[in-house]
Amino acid sequence: MTYYLTKKNTMKHIYLVLGLLYSTISVAQYNFSDDFESYNSGDYLGATSPSWTTWSGTTGGAEDVVISDANANSGTNSTFYSSSAATGGPQDVVLPFGSLFTEGEFSFEASFFVNNGTGAYFNLQAEEEIGQTWAVDCFMETDGTFRLATGGGATTFIETTYPFNVWFDVKIEVNVTLNIWTLSIDGQEIGSFENTENAIASLDIFPLQGNQFYFDDIVISHTPYEPTGLDAYLTSINTPSNIQFPLNVEIMGTVLNYGEENITSFDITWTDGTDNYTENFSGLNIANLETYDFTHGDLLNIDSQTTTDITVTIENVNGAMDIDETNNSQSSQINSYPFLSERIPLYEHFTSNTCGPCAVFNPGFQVLLNANDVNNINNSGVNAIKFQESYPGAPDQSYNSDVTNRSSYYGVTGIPSAHIDGTSTSSSQTEIDDHKNEPCFIDISGTAVSEEGNDLTVNLSITSYQDYPNSTVHIVIVEDEYNNSLGSNGETEFYQVARKMLPNSSGTTANLTSGNTITINEEGFFAYGNVEAEGYNTWNGLGNCRVIVYIQNEDDQIVLQSRVIEITGNTNVAESYNCLANGCIDPGTGDGEYSSAEECSAACVTDIKHWNDFKLELSPNPTTDIVKIQFQSVEENVSIKIYSIAGQLVYQTIHNATQGSQSLKIDMRHLESGIYNLSIMQGHKKAEHLIIKQ
Repeated sequence: MTYYLTKKNTMKHIYLVLGLLYSTISVAQYNFSDDFESYNSGDYLGATSPSWTTWSGTTGGAEDVVISDANANSGTNSTFYSSSAATGGPQDVVLPFGSLFTEGEFSFEASFFVNNGTGAYFNLQAEEEIGQTWAVDCFMETDGTFRLATGGGATTFIETTYPFNVWFDVKIEVNVTLNIWTLSIDGQEIGSFENTENAIASLDIFPLQGNQFYFDDIVISHTPYEPTGLDAYLTSINTPSNIQFPLNVEIMGTVLNYGEENITSFDITWTDGTDNYTENFSGLNIANLETYDFTHGDLLNIDSQTTTDITVTIENVNGAMDIDETNNSQSSQINSYPFLSERIPLYEHFTSNTCGPCAVFNPGFQVLLNANDVNNINNSGVNAIKFQESYPGAPDQSYNSDVTNRSSYYGVTGIPSAHIDGTSTSSSQTEIDDHKNEPCFIDISGTAVSEEGNDLTVNLSITSYQDYPNSTVHIVIVEDEYNNSLGSNGETEFYQVARKMLPNSSGTTANLTSGNTITINEEGFFAYGNVEAEGYNTWNGLGNCRVIVYIQNEDDQIVLQSRVIEITGNTNVAESYNCLANGCIDPGTGDGEYSSAEECSAACVTDIKHWNDFKLELSPNPTTDIVKIQFQSVEENVSIKIYSIAGQLVYQTIHNATQGSQSLKIDMRHLESGIYNLSIMQGHKKAEHLIIKQ
């Protein structure tokens, strides 16, 4: 699925206010259910029901859904959705909830039956006027992948699997007050997340291209948040889950006041299953929905490699019991190891300057990266590599085959698409923190040195404290930032963009064994400027670049560790120039004919004659191999040079001319297809002509 073809964000509609038609709505609570048994097979749902409508508000037509008795989870009826259209639909059924839920507890539950290898889709809208903001997208992919994601699908919150050809239940529970979204499938909780759009107003069911699914037994409820009494809520245990022993571990956590009364004191008790430790916290004044971070005075001593389960409980709140003891406890697991390294998560992001959704996603993504000191030599909280793709329009100028190979490695078929440590991403701070907390057993150190400004030597030292026999070391030169207005999506500023992988996109195979160190040495050449698709030139030289090193476990594609390495030495390409028809041009490689613009200008012939004055003839032109050059000469040697369109010298020779007609052949078979500039200089006279190599 390509994300930029996902459901129409720009579609206009007429929103119908249906709240008065909901007999089950009250001031206190909203409840809705429909098993579709009250309809007749063949009825249009929106045209028959006072609760259901369509995206445009037009019911009883192609946008509406028909009641079906072909398959049902309960009773005899359900609804069936299918689409063969490239843009999805036309079925597009909406259930408005009558109001916007911005607090309280919300629950959506329904049963799905997805035909084998097809898929399903629905979303929850975050505004009463549909089509403005998507709270969450639910994708049931054709390969059995189930994803809850942001609007448009670019950022995944939760990913799991679902079955084909059987009925299964999907349940989304949301504490809107606390922004806790939880997914369950068939009664099994899959995971929770914080949503960037924490509001709910309606349900939209819209089959994407190729989808075929039945929908039945929907149950929705919303209970407003009304704080009452005394309610202390232990929201988290903040003690690290992985430590290097020996260590005295502090037991830390966060308490939320979820009740009406201010909290002035409480006891915190923690236990490792053997011993109990209690400490009183007093002199507090925690108001409704405010939090308090605590650190327990009793430490947990760990002096060996082990796993310790701890439970933390709030007791004696304001000297009494609070009204809800179900939220008073949390459990956590602490793993200890003899060696640990600081883990730096890695984002690999696939994007393009012709991708519209990318232009929407990228600014917010960059804010997240910057907040974590992305690719910081001294204090990186996360590392990032942006791979600029060749679609959906013309190839991005920074595209090359390294990009294709990495996207194929992950099976990326649509952009924007990001992976963190080799897994699909939700692109959130919570996700970064979770990955940083994963144990890491690899140290990476190294240098990256340039001698001439366009050469680079990378020397790495990698030490592992566990066995990873099937690993790959990747070295990526990324450009910190550059400006480029040649795309079509409005983006002009680009950051952390991959320019080249060393030695190539396959990386270096490594057999990492516990306690051992390996070394890797790689070299590369980087011309400056004239950046074009399929090339590896840098936009602003190696001084604008740094090296990202990461190690990937090929058994599961998990990135085990990443590091950023500063490029040192002479990072500026030596100034050099070639004399061309349009003036003195720096080819960006340091190997131009003249070492300064002044020297070039002094030597560059200003009396550039039209090619007819030399009676210059080229044949054939265009050419596929040999070009024959004929011209008139005086008795003086002739300098013949051929430059690429970017100004790089690709051929030169001195022709021992005599007076009169001259003829010579130049073999261009070794040159790539393109446009070249032929320069003939004789004394202080110069002629130029374009050669097209096919």
